[in-house]
Amino acid sequence: MKVCHALVALASLSLMASASATSLKLSPDVDVLVIDGKQMSGAILKGADSLELDGGQHQILFQVSKNLRAGLIPMYHSPALIVTFNAKNSRSVSFLLPKLNNETEAAQFNKQMNYLLVDDQGRQIPTQRDVLNVFNPGHTADAEKLMVTYNLSGARAAVPSFAKGLTDKKAALAQETPSQISISYLHPFWTRLAANVSFEQFLLLFKLPGKQERTS
Repeated sequence: MKVCHALVALASLSLMASASATSLKLSPDVDVLVIDGKQMSGAILKGADSLELDGGQHQILFQVSKNLRAGLIPMYHSPALIVTFNAKNSRSVSFLLPKLNNETEAAQFNKQMNYLLVDDQGRQIPTQRDVLNVFNPGHTADAEKLMVTYNLSGARAAVPSFAKGLTDKKAALAQETPSQISISYLHPFWTRLAANVSFEQFLLLFKLPGKQERTS
């Protein structure tokens, strides 16, 4: 009976998580560097189709990297771009890039930042955008620190709350706040569950009955 109750609880939590989670669809042309102030490792993201986010406000630092069909530059890398958006009521979020087949189109993209974020219905998601000019592609490990400074600067795409906790590592460790970013190839059900339930609460669902109950 207790196992049945646990399964029902898990199913309910899964439905709640599904209703509030948003899938960020990854693109081979978009290199995600930092999400919500947290650095993303390329090795971890390799092979993943999407990231599971909660349904609130998010901020992404990314670069567009693509082979050009013609021209002297074999690989195009955009500046480090910042986009802030709200994923509320969106089941998925995808990057929609313009054509980047030659140097002219790449130069135009650098000036206009003419990409879009769209939801699962193909509707454009409102965004705030900026460029992280101080970013050095050769020092990607500094990206998280640079975003802390940016988010405290009051710039147009800044989100001060994403800098809180990171400026004081001891406070961040004391809070033990579970990450609300998970990689979908680990299995959507468990990653969404982990984003909404603490590990201690999860273990309580499978807590063994007491000694008296086992002997009865």
